[in-house]
Amino acid sequence: MAKIALLIGVSEYGPGLSPLPGAQTDVEAVQRVLQPLEMGGFDEVKQLCNPNPPVMREAIESLFSGRTKDDLVVLFFSGHLVWDDSGKFYFATTITRKSPRAELIRVSAIPISFVHNLMSNSLCQRQVLILDSCLSPISDQEMAVDAHNTVNIQTQLIGEGRVILSCFTSSENSLEPNISSHSVYTQYLVEGIQTGAADINNDGWISLDELHQYATNKVKIAAPALKPELYSVEDNAQIPLSQAPLDHPKLKYLQ
Repeated sequence: MAKIALLIGVSEYGPGLSPLPGAQTDVEAVQRVLQPLEMGGFDEVKQLCNPNPPVMREAIESLFSGRTKDDLVVLFFSGHLVWDDSGKFYFATTITRKSPRAELIRVSAIPISFVHNLMSNSLCQRQVLILDSCLSPISDQEMAVDAHNTVNIQTQLIGEGRVILSCFTSSENSLEPNISSHSVYTQYLVEGIQTGAADINNDGWISLDELHQYATNKVKIAAPALKPELYSVEDNAQIPLSQAPLDHPKLKYLQ
């Protein structure tokens, strides 16, 4: 069984999409908790910052190709999610832009249907997506971050053997100052692993649902407008993602 992660952060954008300087630090922080043997213990953790569409496509395809049934594969994305007029969503890249008619130039972004197809065709039955993203309009029409829209995103990605952890913000809030250099959701995901505080049942392991529950409880206090969500098929949300470092000095305080 192999544990493989691809962490994509897109912080730099052209006209029409605001920069997200925290995206790169999100990726660096997640790698620091997934890589070490005493925490995530992943065999491979690859960072990909500000890639163009061909590079992003190849990296995602490589992530899901050649995997076995029992491998654990994690795709983390911090950046803008955009959509076209038909309601299909895309991972924005550094060159994502709109046409003179304010329509998405689709070749400049990565459709989440592309990711869905790769995951569906992979033998791996333990697939994790972590989306800490800004929902951003390409046209002049704003999209609210509400339950209908977030469910729409999940339905375009969910499938057998898959767990999706997500937290979406609107484009209008993407430039609001934050005490941490990370996004709020990623900040608490990292904290939960690094300190061991997300090991809610104290069994020495942090499962995906425990990690999400810990981060969600913290987000409710720090940023009540955000609504983290977890979607899972069968019992995959109980997959252990990381060991819990039980001797961290902040553990008792955070719990």
